Amino acid sequence: MTIRATDITPLPIPAQGAPTDITSSPGPFVVVHSLTTVAGVNLNRDMSDLPKTHWYGGTERIRLSSQSLVRAARQYMRTDGSQHTPHAMSTWSLPSMVARHLETDHGVDPADAGPAAALVAAATGLIVSPAAPGRTKAAAYVPEDSAQRLGRILISHWDELSEARDLVEEQIAEALQPAGQGAAARKTPTRPISAAGLPSGMVTAAQAALEPGTVEEIAVFGRMLVGLPRGEVISAAHVAHALGVDPLHLITDDFTGGDDYQDGGVFANTGMLGSQYLVSGTFYRQAALDRRQLRRTLARSGQPEDEVEALAQSAERRWTRAIVHSLPSAKRSRTGSPPRPTLAVIATTDEALTAAPAFEDVIHEQPAGPHAAARLANHLFSLGLRGGTALWQSPAGAAPPDLPGVLALKEY
Repeated sequence: MTIRATDITPLPIPAQGAPTDITSSPGPFVVVHSLTTVAGVNLNRDMSDLPKTHWYGGTERIRLSSQSLVRAARQYMRTDGSQHTPHAMSTWSLPSMVARHLETDHGVDPADAGPAAALVAAATGLIVSPAAPGRTKAAAYVPEDSAQRLGRILISHWDELSEARDLVEEQIAEALQPAGQGAAARKTPTRPISAAGLPSGMVTAAQAALEPGTVEEIAVFGRMLVGLPRGEVISAAHVAHALGVDPLHLITDDFTGGDDYQDGGVFANTGMLGSQYLVSGTFYRQAALDRRQLRRTLARSGQPEDEVEALAQSAERRWTRAIVHSLPSAKRSRTGSPPRPTLAVIATTDEALTAAPAFEDVIHEQPAGPHAAARLANHLFSLGLRGGTALWQSPAGAAPPDLPGVLALKEY
């Protein structure tokens, strides 16, 4: 009998017609407002392992940080089933990845691959220390094929880089040499690996390998790579911190870790005692996309105007779907799957305004979800929405709230 692997490939996102697609609605901004109810989770924790919180309207609330929401949306876009779409990655390990491709794709000796990879990473303008040659000083948000492209650039210039590679290898060996004692232990700080003297064609090609091109994720979320020519990309999206609409209720979940050998006749005490901290409640999210900035960034790729427009609409569809459906993972694997929002509004506007003031007065009524939906719907009338969609998932059979007439209501 033939056993076939389960198909785990996500279904492709429809080019048009998905509930979150409002690319045909006019307006310079796309704004997403949503309400999501969670139970017993810790989606975004602080350094003490506690759920992140903040005070608003005199009450402590759940908070999901902007950066955690952006990362979740980026990861969602990367695995959303899009076809033939170049993706991006954020990494400190670009030199290590280049070295790996040199070894696996081009048969380069590992002893030579590391120094060469550090050298080509420095040629891009990224800072690489000889003391940590496998990492860049700052995270680089780059196209996912950058490591392969940099590896090919190195191979095409391999022979003429012989002296430069030997010099980098010596720098690395010196920086990694154990420090002695006394005065000998006070080593001079290591200087970053230098790309001075490299062939100009190689430097230009290395810098071009990190150009965002048509990568939609970078065009949407932007990046800060100040060491690279044209490395900075202005973000077309802003994502606000998620705000709890009801008071914080912290749950302390005490747990024990058992020792399975106790059942085998071996006496042992409880393997581990501990606590994790969870929260329940409803939170409001807001994010916005600047359509004009998105197109300006994509136009840098040199694509024809109609291709830029197609890319911008594709990026918008993927972004709105990611914002609506993604949540940070944190301890989600142990505390349950992410829910869909009770109410999600995807609309175009002339101003990217938030509805957070609707929740300055904390909601004490329970269940909070329907009350929060009514408040949000009422506030939407003052935000100048031009068109869009409202997605409603009825809690306990509740009817959807009254919404602005420009929104098409769709139920899950």
